[in-house]
Amino acid sequence: MITYNPPQRTVRSSPICALLHNLQRMNERDWDNVADTFEEEIFNVPANDTKGFIAHWVEKLAGPDVIATDLGCGVGRTLPMLAERYGKVYAVDVSSQCLEVAEKACPQFDNIKYVHADLSKDRNGYPATDVVLCINTLLNAAIEVREPLIERTVRSVKREGHLLLVVPSLNSALLTAYRHLQWNLKNGMDPREAQRKAALNSNGLEHGTVYIDNVPTKHYLKEELEALLDARGFDVLAIEKLEYPWSTEFDAPPKWMKAPFPWDWFVAARRR
Repeated sequence: MITYNPPQRTVRSSPICALLHNLQRMNERDWDNVADTFEEEIFNVPANDTKGFIAHWVEKLAGPDVIATDLGCGVGRTLPMLAERYGKVYAVDVSSQCLEVAEKACPQFDNIKYVHADLSKDRNGYPATDVVLCINTLLNAAIEVREPLIERTVRSVKREGHLLLVVPSLNSALLTAYRHLQWNLKNGMDPREAQRKAALNSNGLEHGTVYIDNVPTKHYLKEELEALLDARGFDVLAIEKLEYPWSTEFDAPPKWMKAPFPWDWFVAARRR
């Protein structure tokens, strides 16, 4: 999701906050430094999944003999949901400090294995599993970095296993820019200036690149996700809008700004 500057208003963090938008510039030490403030600084996607798409698919695929992986688990927000429903769970993250926080938060579960690994470089320490949950990790706008990251993600899923994926929506970014334009016009701004102020700071928009806090961030089309996954041997079972309120995009949005709401894409896919 995206943060914009409506006139005379201060924008607060968007669903993927500035730190997460800076994923490609952050190393393990950077993530370690935010481990203790993760809950305040990183938007909680599962908690804001008001239609329950993530929980529905986690439950649908669950079983005592099923093994799951949480790729980029952070401080373990989804680990209890997985550990309660699956026989074994691999919690994978680049930050050893985040993993430490996650482990301390889940002392009641003995079926979680915590794996310190950098998915952009390797897939060591955990096997391919039946279900892989991956929430907003495929954000890198640099194709030479993103493509290997996608490959390692899909290879983390066993044959006939399932991938549950959340990624930013390019369609939503454009909708938010339009809402910004509407707001400018309603405030009496000159139409050309209103359009200029609401324009996306983008170089490479045709490839889904939107600049967030001056950091190029990858956003996806629904059809792009279908083609991307099909080319890697997956059948897409569902693509849903994981919607958020407008307050995630603008500070104090006006009452007239209602549906359609901004969203991330949620994807459920099965590896052939």
